[in-house]
Amino acid sequence: MPAPASNKRVKNKRISRNIIIGSEAIQLPPLGDPARPKGIPEDHTKRWTVYVRQPEGDPALSTWLNKVQFKIFNTYENPLRTCENPPFEVTETGWGGFAIDVRLHFQPISGEKAQYRQHFLQLEKYGDEKQQAQQEASGMVRSEFLEVVHFNEPTEALFEALTSEDQWNYLAIPAKGGKKAAMMALRPDGRPKRGFPNGERSAQLPEKGSDEVPFSQDQEQALIQFIREKIGVVEKELDQETKRREETEKKLKGLRAELGHEAAQQAAQQASGDRSRRR
Repeated sequence: MPAPASNKRVKNKRISRNIIIGSEAIQLPPLGDPARPKGIPEDHTKRWTVYVRQPEGDPALSTWLNKVQFKIFNTYENPLRTCENPPFEVTETGWGGFAIDVRLHFQPISGEKAQYRQHFLQLEKYGDEKQQAQQEASGMVRSEFLEVVHFNEPTEALFEALTSEDQWNYLAIPAKGGKKAAMMALRPDGRPKRGFPNGERSAQLPEKGSDEVPFSQDQEQALIQFIREKIGVVEKELDQETKRREETEKKLKGLRAELGHEAAQQAAQQASGDRSRRR
């Protein structure tokens, strides 16, 4: 009996998605300051947020990410925090950094098991003098890393989701100003313009390029052809040089037999000098 369509795998395909796992921390007002929020423990000096986000301009996380669990320090109430909808983040207060376990749960259509990551909650300034000066000026300590999630041979349902237009809908430029503005927000094909440079992005290169699409399959094939032609030129020159070397070695062998080794060596040195001058 054939497997359900949603569980079938797309062979020889891999789609990757970037995510940012990071944290931000700001200094809390000191004890006795009217601006200090109420109910915060006296020894807590920082307000922090740990998060999983998509890089700016990337497709929506919710296309493939179902929920995120953050395992924070066990002295916090309910240390296992679950975020089932964006934003995938947890905010708390504290006084010291610690390692946070991050568990990524994928959409059911993916058929994939959860993956684990780890992030260290950085509360104090770090880095060189320039970095610390920037952190001091902004009043925030940010520590984040780019992670990559690979879907090797994804299910047909996940492949469809990761290559669909819907994952870019949140980037559509809102139309303001009536019918003219609405028309300006559309591309020539009638689809909405995206809210980031260079037009639409997808898991696959578009077939044809345009002013709004700087990279395409046609351009990729043209570049491949250009590289192949240059490789052919180099290989031809290499063959010519190999033939010249073989001819020189043949002449040297004949000279050694005719004049003796010492005279042949002098001839070889002279020939080497001639080649250097030609270059």
